[in-house]
Formats: sequence, structure tokens, C-alpha cells
Amino acid sequence: MEKKREYNYRIEPRDSDFMKRATLMSLADYILHTAGEDADRGGFGVRDLNMRNASWVLVRMALEVVRMPAEYERIRIATWVSDVTRAMTTRNFEVFGEDGTPAACAVTNWAMMDLSARRMLDLHSLRACDSMTQDFPLPAALPRRLGTPDAEREYEHDVVYSDLDFNCHANSVKYIQWVVDTLPLEVLREKRFARTDINFLREVHYGERLRIFACGADEPLFEIRNGSGEAVCRLAFELV
Repeated sequence: MEKKREYNYRIEPRDSDFMKRATLMSLADYILHTAGEDADRGGFGVRDLNMRNASWVLVRMALEVVRMPAEYERIRIATWVSDVTRAMTTRNFEVFGEDGTPAACAVTNWAMMDLSARRMLDLHSLRACDSMTQDFPLPAALPRRLGTPDAEREYEHDVVYSDLDFNCHANSVKYIQWVVDTLPLEVLREKRFARTDINFLREVHYGERLRIFACGADEPLFEIRNGSGEAVCRLAFELV
């Protein structure tokens, strides 16, 4: 059986919060960076897809955290693809701390988008399709399909330059930042993000004014809507 490929990183001060540990956003960013690195090694990375005017887009993500790695800690992230359908591929991650014990894991679903038509493409058209998958069990439950919250709280955010990624829409990690920034500091100090589920529904572009609706405390649910009132993303946290 082929081994899971592994990538090594160090939690830098820029990735840490006032408690000297990685933020949820930086951990997610390392995971998504690993996805890009591994896809490049497999011959189906963004640069390969750009040659056919296509790119990867994240559709859903589930991230479970045992503990947040500490500032300057060296971490190891293992990744593999477990499934490819015509519409989506499932990529998995295991995060290990410096002592080799599990720190986090994630399951993600990706689609391939035509950059001109902004529509999803058939993944079976990829030359690497037959060799992408590896037969390892999922490290966590698949990302949940989230519903609309009964809004108890509402916030606004204007999409700015620093929110954008190479596809010229909002970076996936920014959605996490927008909703984490609505939480009280005492919650961030005292609680851990045991699980995060994210459903990406529509693209968000520069200059859009977003409204963020939220409900719940220990398991808060968020929905981000665009100026037309359409849901663009839903997120749910399990805090312990």
C-alpha cells in the first residue's frame, strides 16, 4: 500500500495568538497549504489545472482539534485522497505534534471549477484521476450539511483586498476568521474548537458587503449572506 505523504512545518509567531498557540485560522491554512503541495506532487495541482483554465475550490471542510500546537512547535501533516466522484474529491489530513501525538485531523471536499464559466467540471476528465486515491480510513466524520441558523446575532463585513486568494474570490480561511472574530475573547481564551464544519455555497468577491448571522453558544452556527440575501457559507463550531 502506498504511504500517506507527509509535510513538515513550524508554528511561527505570526500563526499564534496571545496564548502562544496556533489559531484555528493558521491551522486550517497549514492544512489547505498541504493540500496544494500534495496535489502539485501528484500532477493535479493548481498550476496543472490552470493550463486548462481551471482551478480547485473547497466545497466542504470538517476540522477536529485535540489540542492547538504551541508557538514554535514543529508539526507534521499527513494527507491522502480517499475518493473521487465526477463532482467532488475527498482529501484527508492528520496533524501530529512535535512529540508525535495527534493534534488534529480534517476531511475536505473539493471541486474543479472552470475559471471562465465559473462552473464545476467533471473530475473524471483529469488524467491523474485513476491514480489519485489511497485506501486509508477517514480520520474524522465527513463534513456535515449545515442548516440556516435562527439568527440571534448579526454582524457585517466588507470584503477587502486582503480577503482574496489566487482565484480572485474570498480565501477559504477568511470565512473562519470573520466568524471567529465575532466570538467574545473569554470564549476564545477558555474554550477549544473541538470540531469545525464549513459549507461553501457561493463565491464572494471584492467589495461585497456581507451579513453574518449567528445563533447558539457552545455549538454556535453561522450563516454568511451576500448583498442579495443569498447564503454564501455556513459554519458550525463545537466548543469544549
